[in-house]
Amino acid sequence: MTSPLVSIIVPVYKVEKYIRRCALSLFGQTYDNLELIFVDDGSPDRSVEILEETAASFPGRNCRIVRKSNEGQSYARADAIAISTGEYLMFVDSDDWIEADAVARLVASAVSSGADMVTFGFWKEYPGRSKLDLEKDANVASPETFIRNLYTYKAYGYICTKFYRRSLCTDLYTARYPMHEDIIFNTQAISRAGRIQNLKEGLYHYDRTVETSSTRAPRRIRRSRSARNMLDFLVFSGNSLDPWIRKRILRRAFKTAVFYDHKLFKDYPNLLKLI
Repeated sequence: MTSPLVSIIVPVYKVEKYIRRCALSLFGQTYDNLELIFVDDGSPDRSVEILEETAASFPGRNCRIVRKSNEGQSYARADAIAISTGEYLMFVDSDDWIEADAVARLVASAVSSGADMVTFGFWKEYPGRSKLDLEKDANVASPETFIRNLYTYKAYGYICTKFYRRSLCTDLYTARYPMHEDIIFNTQAISRAGRIQNLKEGLYHYDRTVETSSTRAPRRIRRSRSARNMLDFLVFSGNSLDPWIRKRILRRAFKTAVFYDHKLFKDYPNLLKLI
């Protein structure tokens, strides 16, 4: 079995309570050929200080801490992708963690199957209990099916539950707002994939007790952010986007404009015409 270099990308922002747990799960991986890239997205708390203290206990690990001004998670990931050197990429949110042998199992699956992407299960962590969620085999039967199911929530759009060949992730459009940006990323990445493998194992732990700025936002703001992300992506993609997805985006944006954010009609003057 070959041991390709794997880059793990972790945006860091206001996670001083959780970053040590996340970092320990990465530094403690059984797979050795790792490049760990932590992106300090202008975090105002002690997150980076705690990260540096934790990293000092693992001097043998290939670890980089990149500092930048705050632009949001999507841009932090994009900056890290641009400087990463791994043959495969993996993304971990800094308030979550992964199994100790997660990378080893993902590399084994990708190499043995020749897959460009490996999807895998994740544990939703609630107070006192855990719930395992797995992707359906039918969703990964073809890139086209997988992408469409992202927009109907039949498939998981999470970036953190996928293992990517690096070529899938370079030079992608980056969404501006923190809502459904993972779906936009995966629409592009999956469209480049030849073979997709589904690993029915829970390798990622998603802490559902942590509230983020996006989950705390009122519904009208969340709907507005999502619509703006999707409309910007539609404009960027032009006619290359699946017509079915274009219609889905436009119908949802219209409903959002009517019920939540009338400014969408002003900011996107062609919205009604496109619909």
